[in-house]
Amino acid sequence: MVRVSLPVREERAMNRSLVINFILFQLGWFACVLGGAYDQVLIGCLVAISVIAFHIYQAKDTMRELRLLILALIIGIIYESLMVSLALAQYEHGQALPFIAPLWIILMWPLFATTLNLSMRWMKNLAPLLIALLGAILAPFAYLAGERLGAVVYDDIILSMSIIGIAWALLLPLAVNLSLRFDGYNEPSKRSATREVTLNV
Repeated sequence: MVRVSLPVREERAMNRSLVINFILFQLGWFACVLGGAYDQVLIGCLVAISVIAFHIYQAKDTMRELRLLILALIIGIIYESLMVSLALAQYEHGQALPFIAPLWIILMWPLFATTLNLSMRWMKNLAPLLIALLGAILAPFAYLAGERLGAVVYDDIILSMSIIGIAWALLLPLAVNLSLRFDGYNEPSKRSATREVTLNV
Protein backbone atom coordinates (compact mmCIF):
# COMPACT_ATOMS: atom_id res chain seq x y z
CA MET A 1 0.00 0.00 0.00
CA VAL A 2 1.36 3.43 -0.97
CA ARG A 3 -0.07 6.70 0.31
CA VAL A 4 0.03 9.71 -2.00
CA SER A 5 -0.54 13.02 -0.21
CA LEU A 6 -1.26 16.43 -1.66
CA PRO A 7 1.90 18.55 -1.99
CA VAL A 8 2.52 20.82 0.97
CA ARG A 9 2.46 23.92 -1.24
CA GLU A 10 -0.91 22.96 -2.71
CA GLU A 11 -2.22 22.26 0.79
CA ARG A 12 -1.15 25.66 2.06
CA ALA A 13 -2.61 27.42 -0.99
CA MET A 14 -5.94 25.69 -0.40
CA ASN A 15 -5.94 26.66 3.27
CA ARG A 16 -5.28 30.29 2.31
CA SER A 17 -8.18 30.14 -0.14
CA LEU A 18 -10.51 28.87 2.57
CA VAL A 19 -9.50 31.62 4.98
CA ILE A 20 -9.78 34.35 2.34
CA ASN A 21 -13.18 33.00 1.29
CA PHE A 22 -14.47 33.09 4.87
CA ILE A 23 -13.13 36.61 5.48
CA LEU A 24 -14.63 37.94 2.24
CA PHE A 25 -17.99 36.40 3.08
CA GLN A 26 -17.96 38.06 6.49
CA LEU A 27 -16.98 41.36 4.88
CA GLY A 28 -19.85 41.09 2.41
CA TRP A 29 -22.31 40.08 5.13
CA PHE A 30 -21.49 43.03 7.39
CA ALA A 31 -21.45 45.45 4.43
CA CYS A 32 -24.93 44.36 3.36
CA VAL A 33 -26.43 44.32 6.86
CA LEU A 34 -24.92 47.63 7.95
CA GLY A 35 -25.77 49.15 4.59
CA GLY A 36 -29.37 48.10 5.09
CA ALA A 37 -29.38 49.42 8.65
CA TYR A 38 -27.84 52.84 7.92
CA ASP A 39 -29.36 53.55 4.50
CA GLN A 40 -26.09 52.83 2.68
CA VAL A 41 -27.57 50.05 0.57
CA LEU A 42 -25.54 50.88 -2.53
CA ILE A 43 -22.25 50.43 -0.68
CA GLY A 44 -23.35 47.11 0.75
CA CYS A 45 -24.50 45.85 -2.64
CA LEU A 46 -21.27 46.94 -4.34
CA VAL A 47 -19.18 45.12 -1.74
CA ALA A 48 -21.27 41.97 -2.12
CA ILE A 49 -21.11 42.08 -5.91
CA SER A 50 -17.34 42.60 -5.76
CA VAL A 51 -16.90 39.56 -3.51
CA ILE A 52 -19.12 37.45 -5.77
CA ALA A 53 -17.29 38.60 -8.90
CA PHE A 54 -13.90 37.80 -7.33
CA HIS A 55 -15.16 34.36 -6.35
CA ILE A 56 -16.34 33.60 -9.89
CA TYR A 57 -13.08 34.89 -11.36
CA GLN A 58 -11.05 32.57 -9.11
CA ALA A 59 -13.09 29.46 -9.94
CA LYS A 60 -11.49 26.69 -11.97
CA ASP A 61 -14.80 26.04 -13.72
CA THR A 62 -16.44 29.45 -14.00
CA MET A 63 -19.71 28.33 -15.57
CA ARG A 64 -20.30 25.54 -13.06
CA GLU A 65 -19.75 27.88 -10.12
CA LEU A 66 -21.84 30.60 -11.77
CA ARG A 67 -24.77 28.20 -12.08
CA LEU A 68 -24.62 27.55 -8.35
CA LEU A 69 -24.67 31.28 -7.54
CA ILE A 70 -27.52 31.97 -9.96
CA LEU A 71 -29.61 29.19 -8.41
CA ALA A 72 -28.87 30.60 -4.97
CA LEU A 73 -29.94 34.05 -6.19
CA ILE A 74 -33.25 32.68 -7.51
CA ILE A 75 -33.94 30.85 -4.25
CA GLY A 76 -33.09 34.01 -2.33
CA ILE A 77 -35.47 36.16 -4.37
CA ILE A 78 -38.34 33.73 -3.80
CA TYR A 79 -37.70 33.08 -0.11
CA GLU A 80 -36.92 36.63 1.04
CA SER A 81 -39.79 38.10 -0.97
CA LEU A 82 -42.20 35.59 0.56
CA MET A 83 -41.04 36.71 3.99
CA VAL A 84 -41.83 40.31 3.01
CA SER A 85 -45.17 39.45 1.38
CA LEU A 86 -46.30 37.53 4.47
CA ALA A 87 -45.25 40.46 6.70
CA LEU A 88 -42.75 38.25 8.50
CA ALA A 89 -39.94 40.71 7.79
CA GLN A 90 -39.91 44.48 7.26
CA TYR A 91 -37.09 46.58 5.82
CA GLU A 92 -36.75 50.32 6.21
CA HIS A 93 -34.11 50.79 3.52
CA GLY A 94 -33.50 49.41 0.05
CA GLN A 95 -36.91 48.01 -0.77
CA ALA A 96 -37.78 49.23 -4.28
CA LEU A 97 -41.07 47.31 -4.63
CA PRO A 98 -43.64 46.54 -1.89
CA PHE A 99 -43.57 42.74 -2.21
CA ILE A 100 -39.96 42.25 -3.26
CA ALA A 101 -37.18 41.99 -0.69
CA PRO A 102 -34.36 44.57 -0.84
CA LEU A 103 -31.48 43.82 -3.18
CA TRP A 104 -28.96 43.72 -0.34
CA ILE A 105 -30.66 40.78 1.41
CA ILE A 106 -31.16 38.97 -1.90
CA LEU A 107 -27.47 39.36 -2.76
CA MET A 108 -26.57 37.65 0.49
CA TRP A 109 -27.77 34.36 -1.00
CA PRO A 110 -25.18 34.10 -3.79
CA LEU A 111 -22.75 35.62 -1.28
CA PHE A 112 -23.43 32.70 1.07
CA ALA A 113 -23.19 30.29 -1.87
CA THR A 114 -19.58 31.41 -2.42
CA THR A 115 -18.70 29.52 0.77
CA LEU A 116 -20.31 26.20 -0.17
CA ASN A 117 -17.40 24.91 -2.25
CA LEU A 118 -14.70 26.49 -0.11
CA SER A 119 -14.85 27.47 3.57
CA MET A 120 -18.15 25.64 4.20
CA ARG A 121 -17.50 22.62 2.01
CA TRP A 122 -17.11 20.45 5.12
CA MET A 123 -20.90 20.31 5.21
CA LYS A 124 -20.83 18.05 2.15
CA ASN A 125 -19.57 15.26 4.39
CA LEU A 126 -22.51 15.55 6.79
CA ALA A 127 -25.74 13.59 6.75
CA PRO A 128 -28.71 15.53 5.32
CA LEU A 129 -30.52 15.45 8.68
CA LEU A 130 -27.53 17.00 10.41
CA ILE A 131 -27.32 19.71 7.73
CA ALA A 132 -31.03 20.38 8.26
CA LEU A 133 -30.45 20.67 12.00
CA LEU A 134 -27.62 23.15 11.45
CA GLY A 135 -29.86 25.22 9.19
CA ALA A 136 -32.70 25.20 11.70
CA ILE A 137 -30.44 26.31 14.56
CA LEU A 138 -27.89 28.65 12.99
CA ALA A 139 -29.99 30.55 10.43
CA PRO A 140 -32.29 32.21 13.01
CA PHE A 141 -29.20 33.49 14.86
CA ALA A 142 -27.87 35.07 11.65
CA TYR A 143 -31.19 36.79 10.94
CA LEU A 144 -31.50 37.82 14.58
CA ALA A 145 -28.05 39.42 14.35
CA GLY A 146 -29.31 41.43 11.37
CA GLU A 147 -32.30 42.53 13.41
CA ARG A 148 -30.10 43.56 16.34
CA LEU A 149 -27.96 45.66 13.97
CA GLY A 150 -31.09 47.45 12.75
CA ALA A 151 -31.29 46.07 9.22
CA VAL A 152 -34.68 44.35 9.55
CA VAL A 153 -37.75 44.48 11.80
CA TYR A 154 -39.78 41.47 12.94
CA ASP A 155 -43.18 42.31 14.45
CA ASP A 156 -43.55 38.82 15.89
CA ILE A 157 -39.96 37.77 16.38
CA ILE A 158 -40.79 34.31 17.75
CA LEU A 159 -43.00 33.50 14.77
CA SER A 160 -40.49 34.88 12.28
CA MET A 161 -37.55 32.98 13.83
CA SER A 162 -39.61 29.79 13.86
CA ILE A 163 -40.46 30.15 10.17
CA ILE A 164 -36.83 30.94 9.35
CA GLY A 165 -35.66 27.86 11.24
CA ILE A 166 -38.12 25.58 9.45
CA ALA A 167 -37.32 27.11 6.06
CA TRP A 168 -33.57 26.77 6.48
CA ALA A 169 -33.93 23.19 7.66
CA LEU A 170 -35.06 22.59 4.08
CA LEU A 171 -33.01 25.20 2.22
CA LEU A 172 -29.56 24.44 3.65
CA PRO A 173 -29.61 20.76 2.59
CA LEU A 174 -30.85 21.92 -0.81
CA ALA A 175 -27.98 24.41 -1.09
CA VAL A 176 -25.40 21.80 -0.10
CA ASN A 177 -26.85 19.33 -2.60
CA LEU A 178 -26.63 21.97 -5.35
CA SER A 179 -23.00 22.62 -4.43
CA LEU A 180 -22.28 18.92 -4.96
CA ARG A 181 -23.61 19.21 -8.50
CA PHE A 182 -22.14 22.62 -9.29
CA ASP A 183 -18.63 22.78 -7.89
CA GLY A 184 -16.36 25.09 -9.84
CA TYR A 185 -13.45 24.91 -7.41
CA ASN A 186 -12.69 21.22 -7.11
CA GLU A 187 -11.79 19.04 -10.06
CA PRO A 188 -14.35 16.28 -10.85
CA SER A 189 -11.94 13.55 -9.83
CA LYS A 190 -11.34 15.23 -6.47
CA ARG A 191 -14.88 16.28 -5.50
CA SER A 192 -15.56 13.11 -3.57
CA ALA A 193 -11.95 12.26 -2.75
CA THR A 194 -10.17 12.74 0.52
CA ARG A 195 -6.81 14.37 0.94
CA GLU A 196 -5.03 11.05 0.75
CA VAL A 197 -5.40 8.56 -2.06
CA THR A 198 -4.65 4.93 -1.43
CA LEU A 199 -3.12 2.99 -4.31
CA ASN A 200 -2.74 -0.74 -4.52
CA VAL A 201 0.70 -1.84 -5.60
